[in-house]
Amino acid sequence: MAAARPARARPAPLPRSPHQPSGPTPHSVTARGDVAMSTSAASQSATSMPKVLNAHPVDPAAGISTKEELRNHLIQAAAVEMQTIPMYLYAGYSIAGQGTSRWSPGMSAQRLIRSIVIEEMLHLCLVRNLLVAIGCGDQVKFYDVNFMPDYPEYMLHRHPALLLTLQRCTKDLVRNVFMAFERPDPALGESPAPEGQYQTIGQFYESVRKGVEKLNGDPNANLWGSNRPEMQYVSAYWNKDGGGSPMLIKDYATAETALKVIVEQGEGAKTGQHTVPIDPVNPKAGLDELPHHTKFQRIADGIEPIGPIWNVPDDPQFFMYEENETADALSKLFNAAYCYVLHLIDVLYETSGADVRPGSASERWKLERMFISAMQGVLANIAEIMVALPLGPDPFGGTEELQMAPTFQYVELPETGKRQHLIDLCDKAITHAPQLGGDNSVRWLLAKMPDV
Repeated sequence: MAAARPARARPAPLPRSPHQPSGPTPHSVTARGDVAMSTSAASQSATSMPKVLNAHPVDPAAGISTKEELRNHLIQAAAVEMQTIPMYLYAGYSIAGQGTSRWSPGMSAQRLIRSIVIEEMLHLCLVRNLLVAIGCGDQVKFYDVNFMPDYPEYMLHRHPALLLTLQRCTKDLVRNVFMAFERPDPALGESPAPEGQYQTIGQFYESVRKGVEKLNGDPNANLWGSNRPEMQYVSAYWNKDGGGSPMLIKDYATAETALKVIVEQGEGAKTGQHTVPIDPVNPKAGLDELPHHTKFQRIADGIEPIGPIWNVPDDPQFFMYEENETADALSKLFNAAYCYVLHLIDVLYETSGADVRPGSASERWKLERMFISAMQGVLANIAEIMVALPLGPDPFGGTEELQMAPTFQYVELPETGKRQHLIDLCDKAITHAPQLGGDNSVRWLLAKMPDV
C-alpha cells in the first residue's frame, strides 16, 4: 500500500463563507474571502512555505553571478510553476459542465482554466529545458516530497504573502487567488519582500534573464558547455485554447525567448498588455491570445461563465477519507497516478531523444505520448468520477454536505512494479466505482502505461 506523507496542521485558518446547501448534484456557491495574508501571518506558519525555498536558496539583493545561483533560481522557478497546476486543476475539476452548449460550447471558465494549466505545464517544461541546457537537468526531480506542493502553502516570491489552496471554482477564488498569483506588478506602497524572496514572479524571472545574460557573456562560466539537447523536451504539445510550444534551448537567444514565453503568457506580464502572441517565437499580427491574468479576470468579471460546480471540500487531505471506503480507494488511486505522472516526466527527461525519427520505434517518443495520455485519460477521469460522488458531511466538522475530490498529495510508489501497483489500486477502486473499468477506461489505459 502506498504510504502517504503525514498531514500537517493547517496554516492560519481562514473563515469560510457560507455555501448553499448541497447534495450529489452540482450547484452554484460563493467562496471565502481574500486569502492574501500578511507577512506576520506567513511567518507564524513557516512550515507551509515550500521546502525548495531553503533547499535551493536565492538572494534577490545579490542577483545571479554563478551557475549554482542560476540553478537555484531555476529550480525555484519550476516549483512556482508546479504550485499552479494542482490548484488550477482542482478548480477546473470542480466545474460540473464543460460549456453552455453541448454542440458548440463557448469558451467558458473551464476551458480557460484548462488552457492555462496546459501553458503552465509548458512553462514547467521550458524551465527544465533550461536546466538541462546549463548542465543541471539531473539536479531536479518533480516526483519528490520536497518539490511537490503541499496545500495549503504560501506562494513563492509573492509579497504580501498569498496562501494557495485547493478550492471549488468561484469568482472570489479566481479574483483573490488566481489573479493575485498572476499579478503583473506590485501595488503602489507595498513594503519590500522578506529576505530570500522577490516581490513578484515577474521580478524573479527578470533576475533569471539577467543572470543568464551575465553568465552567457562570461567565458569562464562555460554556461552551455554541458548542454545535452537530446534530453530536452521539444515535441508532443498541443493546446487548443492556448499558445506556445516547447523549444530547444542552446544559447542566450533561445533562453531569452523561453523566458519571454513564460513571462508574457502569464507570470509578470506587463501592465496594460492585453494580448500576447499565440506563437511567441514567431508572432503574427492578429494571432493573439489573452495572458493568464486577463483570462482569469474574464472569469472573475463573469464574462466567461463558471456554471454549476460540485461542492468539493477546501484543501482535502487523504486522512479525511479513511472512514469512507469509496473515497479512500479513489483517493489512493488518484494520488498514486498523480505521483506516477510526475515520475514519468522525470524518466522522460532521463531518456535520450536521439533515436526519435519517423518509422522507428523510440522509447522517448513512447514516454512523451504516454505522459499526455496519463494526464488526460487517467488523472482527469479519476478526478471527474470523484467529484460526482457524494462524500457526506464535512469530515473536518460541520454539517455541510460535500463531494469527494482529489487531494494531490505525495505518496511513496514502489521501486519496481509501479504500473501493477496502479492496476491493483484501480481494481480495488472499481468495486466502488465501476466507471473506472470498460473499454477506453482508466483501467484499460493503465494496462498500457510504461512500467518505469
